Amino acid sequence: MGAVLPRAGCALLVACVLAPAASARVADGAGLGFLWPADGIVSSPFGPRAGGFHPGVDIGSLEGLTVRAAASGRVAATGALMGYEGYGYVVVLDIGGGMTTLYAHLARPLAKPGAFVSRGESIGIAGCTGFCMGTHLHFELRVRGRAVDPLAFFALGYNPAFQGG
Repeated sequence: MGAVLPRAGCALLVACVLAPAASARVADGAGLGFLWPADGIVSSPFGPRAGGFHPGVDIGSLEGLTVRAAASGRVAATGALMGYEGYGYVVVLDIGGGMTTLYAHLARPLAKPGAFVSRGESIGIAGCTGFCMGTHLHFELRVRGRAVDPLAFFALGYNPAFQGG
């Protein structure tokens, strides 16, 4: 799969793109094999798009509204957060190694700040809060604050064009 890397920090993620996604590694040694966070398909990919840059992937055509943690971590923040204007209600998970996952446009966050959530645990209900054009999940991965294409971190065998989980 041809992951799009950000302009800065590419050296950090080269190993992730070249290795099979199930054994993806970043320089700090954290191993990831994300679980697909919602039952749907990619409706808008990571990267440049008309008028700007999309720092995550949108998952649309939802078959259900449950949003699950892609990786285990501590809930850093929930709700309508300053600095995330337009994202609506969000859940931010600190998954360690300087990495966070963000789940946006939620109708309602279910996770509580400070709680530890396990991979696959329900953390929110998909919706259309903030700036959006219909119910979907916006999913981001940030490494040391920089958005990176999360598709390179999903478990081996995942193909967003053909399946939702």
